[in-house]
Amino acid sequence: MADNTPSISSVINWFEIPCTDLPRAQTFYETVLGCTMYSEDFGGAPMVVFEHQCPATGGCLVGGGAAKPSHDAGVRIYLDCSPSVEAALARVPGAGGQVLDGCIELPKGIGFMAHVRDTEGNTIGLHAMSR
Repeated sequence: MADNTPSISSVINWFEIPCTDLPRAQTFYETVLGCTMYSEDFGGAPMVVFEHQCPATGGCLVGGGAAKPSHDAGVRIYLDCSPSVEAALARVPGAGGQVLDGCIELPKGIGFMAHVRDTEGNTIGLHAMSR
């Protein structure tokens, strides 16, 4: 009997971070992660997309609509801030965010993480293989 189960390379294939001020949020994430993002309009919804290589996980900041930023409910995502969690944390206050906890070493050699609050009020996890 053939196995028709699809092959999944990543559990997450897209994410959206709700924002009330897209330009402000874009500046925050570009500053903290040291990346460049680009504006896109998917069916009338303004978005700012994180650059990614296909087939890697993609995601965006999204403005308007029913989704609202939140620091105490909803989905928590962890963004790659390579090469270093502590370097990214150092950029958070200058970008208008808040560091919620220090760098934590994860077990079994899976890297380091920390949590921050973005300019929109969302709690976001940062992850890298180096402190």
